[in-house]
Amino acid sequence: MYLSNVRVAQIAWLTFQIPYAAVFTSAHGAEHVRSGVLIRVTTAEGLVGLGEASPLPAFGGGRLADTLACIAAGAPRLAGCTLAEAFAYLDRLDYTAPGVAAAACGFDTALLDVCAQRAGVPLARLLSAEVAPAVPVNAVIGAAGLAAACQAAGRAVQAGIQCVKLKVGVSDAHAAELDRIAAVRAAIGPGTRLRLDANGAWPVPAAIALLRAAQRYDLELVEQPVAADDLAGMAQVRAAVQPLIAADESVGGPQQAARVLAAHAADVLVIKPMLAGGLRRARTIIGMAGAAGLRTLITTTIDTGVGVAAALHLAAMLPAPQLACGLATGPLLAGDVLAQPITVHNGMIWLPDQPGLGVRLAEHQLARYAGAWRY
Repeated sequence: MYLSNVRVAQIAWLTFQIPYAAVFTSAHGAEHVRSGVLIRVTTAEGLVGLGEASPLPAFGGGRLADTLACIAAGAPRLAGCTLAEAFAYLDRLDYTAPGVAAAACGFDTALLDVCAQRAGVPLARLLSAEVAPAVPVNAVIGAAGLAAACQAAGRAVQAGIQCVKLKVGVSDAHAAELDRIAAVRAAIGPGTRLRLDANGAWPVPAAIALLRAAQRYDLELVEQPVAADDLAGMAQVRAAVQPLIAADESVGGPQQAARVLAAHAADVLVIKPMLAGGLRRARTIIGMAGAAGLRTLITTTIDTGVGVAAALHLAAMLPAPQLACGLATGPLLAGDVLAQPITVHNGMIWLPDQPGLGVRLAEHQLARYAGAWRY
């Protein structure tokens, strides 16, 4: 798969800034602009692979400056390497250092894109023999006010989405949180699955009390009810409430996932390739969860279409039946960098059938949102 006879001829990268379509609010705060890095790997035989490196500081992935420093340090070391040597370099990195996971994800995706193109298969089929043709997705409703949340949830259901995730944990008022949950449940009806995502906002007693009160709204699962490093607390919540508990910020890469599993802190692992350090490390977490009897779902970190495409290929490798994945995040941004946006059809995103990642950049969109390529 890693093709020891193919060499990296050039690595280029550029930074982008894309405004959110509307201010996106969660327990981590309000987001106005999504910034990140696109990476382009060109081989000696002319194949071009794409990747994205867009850290989320609130999730512990370091700042954009950290990621840029890692890319600038790694690019000259990867240029001239065979693909096998390039992957070996990524495997030796210190993934606890700020910015490394996102930078490695960008490199890893671009290198795998090249490998899959050369093999003549979609990227997912390079990594797995069993690949779903399409992935069910959930809508994400930010921690907006009650009326705005209900309107967004209603639009999602009308568009064919069958699972809605509501951001919670912003209000200190227990009753106000329950009112939002009740209103969104009413807006989407009984046939649509409802999830909550607290982004680690609640103390353990508050999480238990609120989730017990919210059980009557038929919650499918709750993501990260307590702080990411409080695995004992999350295990306590898991034992006390009915909805499935999903670890998100607690997961990160394989080492963090192992700690979640050892603590019996979750029923589901949420895997973000950008935080895991790339698709290969994310695939390792899928295997770890499966061996422990846990399910997994894949989400983006609100990326451009390049990052969404990478997460889509990973999600297509999940065993059936799949939980809805958090890939329908493109509309949260005011624009994209792809020539053809990734779209949702009846609650599903279909895997591209072209070899590799299956996406192309739009030069006019790069001119609008990105800087010049650096080498």
